[in-house]
Amino acid sequence: MTIRLQKTFFAVAAMIILLGGIQPSKLSAQTSGVGSDGYTRFLWTGTDDRISIWRLDPNLGSAVSHQYGPYNGYAPIALTVGSNNYTYVLWKRTDGAISIWLVDPNLNYVTSHVYGPYFGWIPESLSVSEDGANRLRIIWRETQGQVSVWSLTAGLTLVGSQVYGPFFGFDPTAAAEKATDSESDAKATAAMAQPSVSKAMPR
Repeated sequence: MTIRLQKTFFAVAAMIILLGGIQPSKLSAQTSGVGSDGYTRFLWTGTDDRISIWRLDPNLGSAVSHQYGPYNGYAPIALTVGSNNYTYVLWKRTDGAISIWLVDPNLNYVTSHVYGPYFGWIPESLSVSEDGANRLRIIWRETQGQVSVWSLTAGLTLVGSQVYGPFFGFDPTAAAEKATDSESDAKATAAMAQPSVSKAMPR
């Protein structure tokens, strides 16, 4: 083998090893949103329940991303984007509690709030209003067929909720079925390590 071929061989082998080391587990796209800045943000979920949030420019290029997790006992459910260009991520804990995240336009974790768990209630979906107020809606499903619709401010504060059902013959269903050592990652990790205390569902 010539010196040139040897160099090419070793360069290719090194690239294969490098890519094998940095590629995450098999991912599946979950949900997405477009901010008023025209940028698309969307969520990938790893098989170990870590997430990768991606941002694409208005031409669907210049991809940037940020990974978070995995966090023990938590699985991501949904992502949505407000007109304020902030991203909101909904996580479900194994005991039924939720953690709702606020992520800035550059994909950095800002803050979060844990709600629940509420006996018999399962968090299902997340959406945001399009009127500029960026009010969040979280849908919970109760095991006997009720739903609870929550309204939260853009700052993650619960401001109201309404329970509906159950209705005979109808079943409420969901609308959609290692991190770096940055400061935002450290804040996110700390926020996800909170104790579990069961509560009554707000009405």
